Amino acid sequence: MTAEDRKLAIVKAALPLFARKGYAETTTRELARAAGVSEPLLYRHFPSKEALYLEIQNFSCGGIDPIAGKLSALEPSTSALVHLVYYLMRALVLGKPVGAMEWDTRHRLMVKSFLEDGAYARLVYKNRLDCFCSRIGACLNAAIAAGEAVRGPVNATNSARFAHHIGAWVALVRLPKKPAVDYHLTDEELLNQAVWFVLRGMGLTDKAIAAHFKPKTLSLFFEQDSKID
Repeated sequence: MTAEDRKLAIVKAALPLFARKGYAETTTRELARAAGVSEPLLYRHFPSKEALYLEIQNFSCGGIDPIAGKLSALEPSTSALVHLVYYLMRALVLGKPVGAMEWDTRHRLMVKSFLEDGAYARLVYKNRLDCFCSRIGACLNAAIAAGEAVRGPVNATNSARFAHHIGAWVALVRLPKKPAVDYHLTDEELLNQAVWFVLRGMGLTDKAIAAHFKPKTLSLFFEQDSKID
């Protein structure tokens, strides 16, 4: 195993440990045991626990999902808004697409970060969410200009942030093996209702939602695009 491969293996082994216990409560001895290496070898790759945690932050924020890249290239419009919102809620509610880090681990890392100093959460919001929210905001403004959405008191970017918070909270209550809330819906139904709720909250008219929000078409689009990439 090369040095880079070993470092990556340590990062991947440390992820679930930090997710379960948080930064403060995780010891280097536990990290070394999880990675299957000695503490001296761990320190050879990462001089401190903080250095390993920073590498985990970079790892979790690195890379761009090809589908997200394609969506970001769309011209701002109501249709693009619906696609972006569906993509966001699909990621949070269904955990799709699955990337280098499991969604369960991502959510748990965020919760632990909120309970500690918030450094990991701030980095995720800055490097992953802010640009996406700005893109959603531009599409919402385009929908308003087209007469397909009503301008409300909430600015467009915060509307996107609130949408994320809704999806993130749905994900959190479903983290336990037995979810804290039973919505009495299938996963697909829950996703579709969450998307509709967000679009309506952003100010889209009933006519615009009926014209652009086609759950079956969107589901097929994202499933096929995931297979292509």
